[in-house]
Parts: sequence; C-alpha cells; structure tokens
Amino acid sequence: MTTTPTAHHAAPPRHPFGSLKRLLNRLRHHPLAMGLVAAAVLTLTASAYQNAQGSAGNTAPPAAVPAFGDCPPAACPTPGEDAGTDRRGKDSQGAGNSETGTLPAQTPPPAPLKTPVRRPDSGTRAWPLVKTGAEGETVAAIQLLLTAHGYHTAADAVFGPTTKSHIISYQHDRSLAADGIVGPDTWHALITNVRTGDKGPAVQAVQRLLTANSHSHSVDGAFGQGTTQAVTAFQTEHQLTADGIVGPDTWSALVNLT
Repeated sequence: MTTTPTAHHAAPPRHPFGSLKRLLNRLRHHPLAMGLVAAAVLTLTASAYQNAQGSAGNTAPPAAVPAFGDCPPAACPTPGEDAGTDRRGKDSQGAGNSETGTLPAQTPPPAPLKTPVRRPDSGTRAWPLVKTGAEGETVAAIQLLLTAHGYHTAADAVFGPTTKSHIISYQHDRSLAADGIVGPDTWHALITNVRTGDKGPAVQAVQRLLTANSHSHSVDGAFGQGTTQAVTAFQTEHQLTADGIVGPDTWSALVNLT
C-alpha cells in the first residue's frame, strides 16, 4: 500500500502589525507596564523634538545685505564682499584694527589762517607818561580834556599841583590808579573821538596839537572843514587811516610828536 505523503500547507504570511497587537493585548491586562511604556515613548518623542529645535537654532542667520538703492555711490559693498573691508581685503577707512581694538589715527583739520584785519584807528599806540613838572602842548591837551569831562583846568601847558589834583580826582572817579600820573590807562579814559561838527575843549586840544605838529590851525574849538583837512593831512603823513576823525591812533600820534 502506497502511502501518500501528507501535504504541508504553507504558513500564512505574518501581518506586520501582529506582534504589536499581541504586545498591546498583553499590556492591556497589565496597566502598570503599559504606563511605563507610554512614558518612555513620550520621553523619546520630546527628546527628539528638542534636538531638532536646537539644531535649527544653531544655524547662523544669513548676513544682512544693505539695500543698494538706499546707499550713496560707493558706500555699500558689492554682493559677495565683506562689508567691513574694501575690495583688496584691507580694513575700510575708519573701521580700526579689529584684532587689537585700536582706532586709526585721525588727521586734524587744517587750522584756519589768521589774517590780521586792520580797522580804522587800530594801529600800535604809544602813550607818554606825563606827571608833575611836565610842560608843553601835551600837558595843555590833558588840561583841555579834563575840562571836557567836567574837571575845569586852566590850559596853561604846565603840569602843576592843580592839574595833578584834578587828575587824581578823575582817576578815582574812573576806578583807575589814583597816582596823579597820566599813563596809558588814564589817556584811554581821557581821550574822546572828535570829528567834523564837534565843538568844545577836546576840539581845542586837537587844534593846538595840530599846530604843534606843523599843521598850523586856529584854536577856535569848532571842528570845521579846515580842521578836517588838517587832520586828514596829518593822518596821511603818519600812515594812519585818513578819515578825518580823531580816534585813539590819531590822539596817540598827536601827543607823542609834540
């Protein structure tokens, strides 16, 4: 009798999720184990998410490129060039040394040229020291100027005790050193600008000084056309501004030449 071999049936294919289902069925009857597995899955998921976020955060953002439409010519770098260097790779002007932290030396702007400006009656002035015992037209000019300021003094061209007393009073009233000597400070306080149309003792002083300096003129105390012409001639002769006005420079020249 021939025995017919028993045919073996091929095993059915396993479902890819069969093992997972059996695991879940087993865990369903063990709540504690299922909780542990769920916690482990959540921990792994959170860790993977944090790693992904950290990798994305460490990526350096692209360098900002200035808008070339907003820059003046030659102020913005060409795409691909370093914004802190020029095309030859050297530090741009004003960038300083990034390695040492030092700044480039700044070249100071050139100093403006100082051109002296000559103003009318602004030349070098020299004033004589006049004190007790002096005589002459310079003394007479002092006496007339004192009178012009209200300190009536006889114009006798002699610096005596009365003239000294009046000088001391005048100096005291003007907060000057009250020494009775007419020096630069007292001269500046005494003189007054006189010009065409003026009258009084100060004009008389000018007329007497003009005469003493070879520009003869009548002493009438009136600054008329003749006085103006004499003053202008004197100023021209002594290289002063020939404006016909007796200011500080002209007074200084008049009292020093007598």
